[in-house]
Amino acid sequence: MNNNYYNPQGNQYYQQQNAQYLMMKQQIAYAKKVQRKELVKVGFVLGSAIIVYLLLQTVWGSMISALGLYDAYQNSVMFKYAFNIIGVDLLSLLPAFGIAALILKRNFTGELVPTKKVGKLKATAWVFFGMGCTIVANYLVSVMMAFVKNVLGYELTQNNYGNSDDILTYIVMFVATAIAPAIFEEFSFRCCTLGVLKKYGKGFAVFMVSIIFGLIHGNVIQFVFAFLVGLILAYITVQTDNVIIAMFIHGLNNARSAVSDIITTAANEKLANTVSTIIMIIFVVLAIIALIYLLYTKSFATKKKMKSLYDNNFGTKIACMIPGMIVPFAILIALTKQYVTKI
Repeated sequence: MNNNYYNPQGNQYYQQQNAQYLMMKQQIAYAKKVQRKELVKVGFVLGSAIIVYLLLQTVWGSMISALGLYDAYQNSVMFKYAFNIIGVDLLSLLPAFGIAALILKRNFTGELVPTKKVGKLKATAWVFFGMGCTIVANYLVSVMMAFVKNVLGYELTQNNYGNSDDILTYIVMFVATAIAPAIFEEFSFRCCTLGVLKKYGKGFAVFMVSIIFGLIHGNVIQFVFAFLVGLILAYITVQTDNVIIAMFIHGLNNARSAVSDIITTAANEKLANTVSTIIMIIFVVLAIIALIYLLYTKSFATKKKMKSLYDNNFGTKIACMIPGMIVPFAILIALTKQYVTKI
């Protein structure tokens, strides 16, 4: 018997399947293309926010000179820290990234300010765990600076506002160093920027917002540290869906530096180093306990999500953001030159 016969129904079925496959393939390609275009736009908007932030600082700084207050600014430590709160955080950072979030408001998939209830014990554990991570990040940056100095022969310096033994100056300094950045920077980055980027994947959002957080700090030293700390703060915010925890970590981390500076000025550097070491040991111990608790309660677990066929890969997403970040990176390199000296 001859089995080679024409089956019109079977042939039609396979043609339909092939047509559906080709249609789905086109839909996937189109969706990925749309996402790439979106990411390029997002990159330019957020890159522009960084530039606007830097320009606004320049504008407010020029106004100080225009008002004849430049000498007062140069000779007053309190004035410098007060300008940091008002001119930098309130009138530069907040408008720049607030407007960016407004432009990209359709990207938000959740609340602008995530404040999901976590529980006091677990929230405290996350804070101590985060502080332990910031201490590790600080150690890594110290190693990097030692390498650059001892091996490459370059010394990296940072801004120094000077010293003052006035109590009011100490208060303003503490607010400018610990409290204001914890509020304004967390809102700008872990609310506005992270909220915009989460649409494209949590891992991508955590990485990219940390890059942007590093770029606004104006020099390579602070970029590296801010990037590492940014990873910690963004990860914890995504994991807990609560930005208040990140604010506490940010504030405590900066407070360690502020307390050290105050003790150095009020007493001496030796006492400041001793106190800093004691505080660091306490936080490391608490961080280890917190880590054990978080592991025990499976707080690091995440819901496994199947990768969407319509989603670009991680590398492609980063590549789409790069054009918008070129100018901010160029500014970072240009600004870094004033902090690098040949030994």
